[in-house]
Amino acid sequence: MPLKGRDRVLPDGRFHLMLNLEAGVAAVAGLRSHHVVVDAAQVSSVMGVVFRPGAARGFFAPPALDFRDRAVRLNLVWDRGSEAQLLDRLRETDAADTRLCIVETALIERMQKFGRQQLPIHPGVHYALHAFANAPDIRTVADVSEVGWSRRWFTQAFAENVGMTPKRYCRLLRFQNVVRQIAAQESVNWAELALTGGFCDQAHLVHEFRAFSGFSPEFFLTSDRPYPNHVRIG
Repeated sequence: MPLKGRDRVLPDGRFHLMLNLEAGVAAVAGLRSHHVVVDAAQVSSVMGVVFRPGAARGFFAPPALDFRDRAVRLNLVWDRGSEAQLLDRLRETDAADTRLCIVETALIERMQKFGRQQLPIHPGVHYALHAFANAPDIRTVADVSEVGWSRRWFTQAFAENVGMTPKRYCRLLRFQNVVRQIAAQESVNWAELALTGGFCDQAHLVHEFRAFSGFSPEFFLTSDRPYPNHVRIG
């Protein structure tokens, strides 16, 4: 039975590889700073890969920042014909395990071939990603930039390898941290959530939530959410 309904998908700070088997199209979506609307009826046969922060840099030649708020056809960033070849192999079977193995093999082959040409992510960026992940309430990047890197160098290196500036990335992590907390509760103390989430006050929380999702945190609390970052809107 085909899926129905439209979902507002919230930004999650990750690269995504999307394989639409029915349409025969594959695309790479970079980090997003705002929501997108997906018509579930149009995605009846889809696979996807979610990359850990910074990991997609080892699979695609353009800087990660070039993908920000964009979805790029896979055949534009991989070898010519690789998109069609991968999709054809996936459509030859209906077995989920087999399809996962096919995608895994394609990614490993790409990493082994392309990785020799690509410089590894700078240890400083790895350190920053770890630090931000362990402190989603951080308000500035001062704590990770004070170890000897210039602010300008750090901002450029982080954006090229991760997909957005460290300041915006921290904002997105704070937003996602709040999304998870709200989704796990039936009622919320908004003032306390703003304080523990690293926001200046409740108004700041509401402003940031609207900037990334397009609606208020109160609306999100009572919304129909078929998946953690999906809000049913129609």
